[in-house]
Formats: sequence, C-alpha cells, structure tokens
Amino acid sequence: MKILFDDLIQRSDAPMPLKSASLADKLEDDSLVIVLDSSYEIDCFGVGNTDATEVTINGQTITLGTNDEKNGLYLLDTSLNTDTINLSHDGTFIGRFALGKSRSLGASPSREPGFYSTSSPRITASGQVIPGGGGISGRKISVDFRYKIDQEIFEDIDNAYLGQISKGLPFFILFDKENHRFPWLRLYASADNEQTFQSSVNRFLYSRRFDFIERF
Repeated sequence: MKILFDDLIQRSDAPMPLKSASLADKLEDDSLVIVLDSSYEIDCFGVGNTDATEVTINGQTITLGTNDEKNGLYLLDTSLNTDTINLSHDGTFIGRFALGKSRSLGASPSREPGFYSTSSPRITASGQVIPGGGGISGRKISVDFRYKIDQEIFEDIDNAYLGQISKGLPFFILFDKENHRFPWLRLYASADNEQTFQSSVNRFLYSRRFDFIERF
C-alpha cells in the first residue's frame, strides 16, 4: 500500500477548507494557485469530498475514482519538483486536498478489514429496537507492518507529527499492490495519534500496527 504521511499543503498558503481535517469544509472554487513554503518533490495527491471527476495539477490530469473509492490517495504520472501548484478540477467544490511524497509499506498477511458505527440503538423491554438519534458508520482496517518503516518513512512521520499526526489529521491511503486481496482501493482514515514503534535489532527498520478508521 501507499500512504501520505507528510501533507505539504499544511505548510502552504492554501485556503483553510483544503487544510481542514473535516471533509464537510469545502472550497467552492475550481481553479487556484497554491504556494508551498519551499520546493519539494511531489509524486502524489490526496482528495476528499469533491464532485469532480478529474483533477489537474501543473498540467497533469488524473481521473478520480467513483463513489466510496474516490476519497484517498492518487499518484501523479510524473513527479514534480516545485514550490508552486496550479490546481484545477472539473467539479464545483473540493474538500481537503493534500500533496507530497507517497511512501510504500508492504502489509503483513495479518489484516483485519471491517466496519464501525457510532449509532446507539435502544432495546425496549419487549425486545424492540429503537434507532438511536444521529451517529455515523464507516469502514476500518487494521494493518501490521513488520520492519517496513525505514529511515525515510520515519523522517516523514517525524516531520509531520507535531503539526499533523498529533492533531489527528487523517491520512490518504492507496491499497495498490494489495487491491486483489483487500476489499477497498482507497481510504481517507485516521489512526492513533500516539506513535510507538518496535525496532529491528541490526537495521534502521521499525514495525507498527495501524488501526485505520475512515473519516468524513
């Protein structure tokens, strides 16, 4: 799978709806220029909650997924080295938008996909179910990475921890190589914001289990 740990948009002059963790915050604009705080190598972008079918970044047009496979990570055809992003899309709005360097993590055979709900139905004395007011439901998956977190990935987590991960900002994920054995292709999901890793004895390699929970 591929994941974006360090979202460069968080260190840019992008409008706040593009930085917000909540996908309910939307920018109703189909074209803008974003200036990053420095020049970076960029090979991917993340999209959440948009009615667009295509996104164009510095001349590269990428077709988005559909329905529940739309929110998540997308790879650029060609990597960029730039501090200026020309972003446009064919929709009317876009929620959170992310940019950066994707990192590949090979998942162990141990994986646990499933679903969650915050609804709290009430059971009456006669056994009837009274639906709870409000509540949401979504997808979740637990993935174990055994000694796959190398120095580059660790540095990304280190760079992003204070301003992003520690605040619970969700990740953009693409299950590219696992798609034949995973139920979903993309996910916009958060994980535990306290990061603890298990180290290898002789090499700079770390292990960690991530419990990803879909966010909206």
